Amino acid sequence: MVRSKSIKTQSESTVEIENGSTFLDSIEFLTGENPNLGSFLLVVGIVTVVFIALFQFTLPAPVSALLTAGVLFVTVLSAIFGLLLDSLGYFERDAPATTSESDSRETDAKPWVPIGKASAPLPPLINFDAELRAYADMYDSDLPTEFDPFISDYLRLKTNTSNRTTIASDLRADLNSIGALFEEGSEGDRIYEDVSQRLFRYIGDKNNHVTLDDVTFYDEGGNESDIRTIQNQLAHVELTIANEGEAAEVEVVISLHNRNDSALSSHTYSAGLINPGVTKVIDTDVFIPADAERAGTTIRKSDPGQTVVGV
Repeated sequence: MVRSKSIKTQSESTVEIENGSTFLDSIEFLTGENPNLGSFLLVVGIVTVVFIALFQFTLPAPVSALLTAGVLFVTVLSAIFGLLLDSLGYFERDAPATTSESDSRETDAKPWVPIGKASAPLPPLINFDAELRAYADMYDSDLPTEFDPFISDYLRLKTNTSNRTTIASDLRADLNSIGALFEEGSEGDRIYEDVSQRLFRYIGDKNNHVTLDDVTFYDEGGNESDIRTIQNQLAHVELTIANEGEAAEVEVVISLHNRNDSALSSHTYSAGLINPGVTKVIDTDVFIPADAERAGTTIRKSDPGQTVVGV
């Protein structure tokens, strides 16, 4: 006699598992997400006590006894149902960790993003996220080890505000190994040169982090004018200030000069705190003397003697 064997293929087992999972998932509305047997039985017990107390204290003897018996019957069925679910492995199932895995992959692809520490805003001059993304694209998100020192110091730069000049100097030294990877004139070399120049400017040219982009004079009718055409009038002045460096308190000095370049008058306007990456438009009124030929505009930090740039 040959005994027949029951053989299940992998696909059949998969179907059974999927069907079981579908059934178990369909009753989550009764038990909630990530249930366990203890909490399920506790809820059943609490509901039972509440209903029995309600029936016993509010209804006459024959009716309360019948309803209490019914509640106890439902409680027993619920307990059996819970034990059955436990035997099927429904309770305390591990939830899929897709979100954390996704976050981990994203972090691996962007090693310059700080983990576990708050990232302080970077001034545009030393914000190299776009450049690092471009490099990562060149290497299919697997940057060579030559980038490791730069990324390590860049993370320090993002999470510190007190000693950024020192860290920026370290970054400039870290660039040497990156620059050696690319041929002169290539896209990688162009990015390297841009990062290098911005670091040099941040480290050694602090007075030019705040710049005056535009100065415009208007006559009393609101028309843009040269100061020689609005002499002896109250003019309206608009100025555009851009800050590529750290946050700074800035004030603007507008000086008016005659044909011999002698100063006739000056007007100081406080622009207040200008944060990194902010472009601020300010306006004020200035009286133009009768013999004014030229206007000079200077922006400076509020600290005495800290001139930023003059026009």
